[in-house]
Amino acid sequence: MSKLQAYFNYRKFQAPPFRIIYLNDDYFLQSTSIEALKQLGHQVVPLQIERHPSRMLEKLLKTCVLVKPDAVMGINHGGFDPEGKIASILAELDIPIVMWYLDDFRFIIFKNNVHATPNSIIFTFDKKQVNPLLETGFQHVFYLPSGSSFDPRRSYRDKKFNFLHSAITFVGNTFDKTKTMRDKPHYSKHLQELEHKIDFTLLHHNLVEQIETYQKSHFADEDDFYQYAGFVIAHATQIYRQYMLRQIQEENFHIFGDGKWKELGVRATIHRGTHFLKETPHVYAQSMINLNLSSQQLESTVSLRIFDVPAAGGFLLTDWKESLAELFDVTSEIAYFNSVEEMKEKIAYYRSHPDQRERIVQKARARVEKEHLVRHRIERMLSICQQVLN
Repeated sequence: MSKLQAYFNYRKFQAPPFRIIYLNDDYFLQSTSIEALKQLGHQVVPLQIERHPSRMLEKLLKTCVLVKPDAVMGINHGGFDPEGKIASILAELDIPIVMWYLDDFRFIIFKNNVHATPNSIIFTFDKKQVNPLLETGFQHVFYLPSGSSFDPRRSYRDKKFNFLHSAITFVGNTFDKTKTMRDKPHYSKHLQELEHKIDFTLLHHNLVEQIETYQKSHFADEDDFYQYAGFVIAHATQIYRQYMLRQIQEENFHIFGDGKWKELGVRATIHRGTHFLKETPHVYAQSMINLNLSSQQLESTVSLRIFDVPAAGGFLLTDWKESLAELFDVTSEIAYFNSVEEMKEKIAYYRSHPDQRERIVQKARARVEKEHLVRHRIERMLSICQQVLN
């Protein structure tokens, strides 16, 4: 180990271009982040994530020896083992770990403290998770919302989506797969108890904290509790989306998502999910109104649709989140609602006011092009890394 420590004993992030090993398993924004790093002139080595920790460690160390990186970068600690061995070895070698959390960190790696190494720089998509991450033991934590992968200068007009020109559209899943993946035999009983205390048809901004208040004492340790909380979040998101979408009685209403939608009693034409980069922007651009119904895991932050819909040239109608007011001018760049009644009213209003839709689209698209692309986030990330490490 001492020879390796000497080998990696060089200053990191001293001056661009930087050398980045990027851990990749085709999750949201990974390919766009890799491309953004390349466009900014940096040397990027994408490394496909291995599911077996020992193989992942061997592959990563060999690549580090070849590249001599300024950092190992990725999303949601993908590629790291739950026990923290990979994080610990990179810390011993003084190789920075730069992670962008695009989901609630409490559902990513349960034993968070074992990954809180001094060489880690963490970016979180929700500003309300900065302090909890610091309390977990991470020394360098920064707020960095998601950003769009789409090109605001491009026209997204695939003819196969022409039928959406007068449609109300929702692109999103039921979270049924996540719910099933996290389920355990005793969860259903706890969930039934919780549903008597929390109305999941409403959008919540602190749902995990509510679950903690009512039920954390039912679980032996934090790992088991957050596994359960993730199950509840998936269920609550499904109930919220189902309830809101059932209220829409439009003739031309389309949902693109998983097959579970066909079982949930929503009066819409159900389509398979779209390919994120190849099809989704065309759906957004050609729909008359795109709805956003946020995941119940989000506290103050916004979903990716908030940036992607206007980037593609589409009109967005979204539920309210606190960060909207920091990211956009909510008086001219965003249309939003705070209740199911307001959602229905604004669908009717914007359906009959195409000029207002177009003004909002143009202003929001310009804002995203100027401030909210993945490239902007990567630039910010690298700037902070330079400040922290020099």
